Amino acid sequence: MRMASFTLSLLLAAALCRAGDRPAARFYASGDPKKAEFALTFDDGPGYITGDLLKLLEKKGAKATFFMLGTSVRAHPEKARAVAAAGHMVCSHTDSHLLWVKEARKKGYELRLEEELARSAASIEKAAGVRPAVLRMPNGYDKPWVRLVAGKLGYTLVNWTYGSDWTKQSEEKMDEGYLKALQPGAILLMHDGGGKGRVKDLKLVELILDEAVRKGLKPVRVDELLGLRAQGK
Repeated sequence: MRMASFTLSLLLAAALCRAGDRPAARFYASGDPKKAEFALTFDDGPGYITGDLLKLLEKKGAKATFFMLGTSVRAHPEKARAVAAAGHMVCSHTDSHLLWVKEARKKGYELRLEEELARSAASIEKAAGVRPAVLRMPNGYDKPWVRLVAGKLGYTLVNWTYGSDWTKQSEEKMDEGYLKALQPGAILLMHDGGGKGRVKDLKLVELILDEAVRKGLKPVRVDELLGLRAQGK
């Protein structure tokens, strides 16, 4: 059994180190379960609720992480700037939220991802004044080739422990799921991108933060949760 596990590890390492032994990006979906910390993360923004979300986070004394789309940043540069100015972490969610399950079947898909990341990074840096070093792929898409491309460009990949705000379940069921997932080391996924339908996330965030106080958990940025080098340093 140990030999089979060792062989599998060697095969995975070989896959991740192809193409000239480029280092693959580090990948995380949770933090240290022994530390009383967790991370609130928001995808697809900036969007309709971003301004109100920033006010809520400030009121609660919480820091969060925003995985921004280049298209959304170009549409709302002032909101991207406000996120960074408030001390939250700004990360990349690529430029246009392509469906990579399909894109990866097309010729030149690796270059396409590099181009997506370059456009996103340029837009974020222009609007928010920071160069993103953490990436979350659309739909959490994760393959060895993605880690290689991300590593080549200096990114760390971060997915999530729990998220369900895009599903059709009731708000009560959704709230229940997030509160159950609120544990040390958790990375919770929600969305600030989109229209008025995201207002429900404001109620959810407040519910989570109130419960975090009761559980003695501190909401921190992803770089702090994972021990990454702080953005801008």
